[in-house]
Amino acid sequence: MADFPTLKPAFTVLLNIAPGLPVGTLSAGQNLTWVNILSGTLVSEPNYPVQVNATLVSGADWIHGDPDGKIQRLDVRSIFKTDDGALLNFSYLGAIHMDTDIASIFQGTAKPGLVTSWRGATHKFIQTGTEKYKALENEAYVAVGRFHVKEDAVVVEYKISHVEHQ
Repeated sequence: MADFPTLKPAFTVLLNIAPGLPVGTLSAGQNLTWVNILSGTLVSEPNYPVQVNATLVSGADWIHGDPDGKIQRLDVRSIFKTDDGALLNFSYLGAIHMDTDIASIFQGTAKPGLVTSWRGATHKFIQTGTEKYKALENEAYVAVGRFHVKEDAVVVEYKISHVEHQ
């Protein structure tokens, strides 16, 4: 097992999302839905060497649904601003494996209090022009995500880990 990478907890991300806007079926057969990300936070885990405390400036998700509806493919692009004023380009690609709970969120019928299982997996990219955070550009990150349905919002939660290797 020594040759395999390990994961180190790095960040927690919370994203408050708007209901999706269905663009429709594309020529390749995928359904496209655009989701505005209304607000969010990106916070380092206490023992991660690069400490980040940031809030969302802008972001959206271009979700491509497989024709059979079993997988939703994420393409998120966003900008976060750290508490010391640095801007981070935070983007990710990933997939959500659909189940009835997650489908109810996409259909707008989910009841407040619903917390889904960890059905989304992504890989993250972080870029910045600020030297203090430049090390983040050179690392690989993976995450799992789930949804929290609240009375007036849907929140996406990601637990992000740094991929460590020898």
